[in-house]
Amino acid sequence: MNTPKSKQITAAQKANAEAMVALMRSTLDNIEKLASLNLSTMRETVQTGNHDVSTLLETRDPKQALAAQTALAEPGLERTREYYHHLYELVLNMQKDITNVMEDHYKALTENAESAIEETKSKLPAGGDVFATTMKSMLQASSQAFDRMNFMAQQIAEIADNNIKAFSSVKAPKATSAKAGSATKKAASKA
Repeated sequence: MNTPKSKQITAAQKANAEAMVALMRSTLDNIEKLASLNLSTMRETVQTGNHDVSTLLETRDPKQALAAQTALAEPGLERTREYYHHLYELVLNMQKDITNVMEDHYKALTENAESAIEETKSKLPAGGDVFATTMKSMLQASSQAFDRMNFMAQQIAEIADNNIKAFSSVKAPKATSAKAGSATKKAASKA
């Protein structure tokens, strides 16, 4: 029993299944990337933490400890900034992947709905044009709303991307590093 309606239902089910598989694949890929990022960050944190503790334990007086702590703070802040930058990029890419899958799926659904409306219109009795026109109007309104939502999401992603790039390009003031370095040197010379 291969009627046009059953073919449409089968095509819609196939499109839904393909969209779900694409979303799951994208989600799993991004979860894998997130796990990798977190593991490498934890590994680096443990290694640098061990080094930082050793450095602090080697200090002989409170001033030297403060100077060492200040000198160690800047690289820690830089590592944190890098982590959040990578995390942001990962989330942005995941958002783009999901948006692309949803756009493709929405377009396929819209095309199927338009063909179903045309098919139904030809079979309706007199006056059925009004129903078909109303359905087309509703479909067009939902397409415009989807396009506006997608455009806004892209603008938000671009703004956030520009902000993270600007934030990444800002470096810590050199005066802090110079003060920490001179304080460390002074503390070392006193010891």
